[in-house]
Amino acid sequence: MRQRGSRNTLVKVDYNLIGRLAAISGDTAKQYAHRGEYNPRDLSSVLSWVNKRRQRQGKTMIGLPADQLVVAEVEVKHESDRLTRPAAPTLDLSGGYDPLLGGYRTDTAFRQ
Repeated sequence: MRQRGSRNTLVKVDYNLIGRLAAISGDTAKQYAHRGEYNPRDLSSVLSWVNKRRQRQGKTMIGLPADQLVVAEVEVKHESDRLTRPAAPTLDLSGGYDPLLGGYRTDTAFRQ
């Protein structure tokens, strides 16, 4: 039985993490949230605010919110221009270490 008040934490985004992403201290990030610069309970608001600060500092942006994603459409002119996945390597299960036997196979019947 679970103790009263216990929870499993899946993702923890605290002011220290927000501050680290924006290259400021956690206390300063908390002050910006209290001023209404961003909503600390809304991940897209946090990411937008952090990315604006990172752009001003000349750093790369991190995880864009879905409404800001731009999908480029590419026209394929030739069939040879399409990207193809390489074939998966074949698995050679003949011989080698066998965990069920606890050692290496030496029987030639397995190597056919």
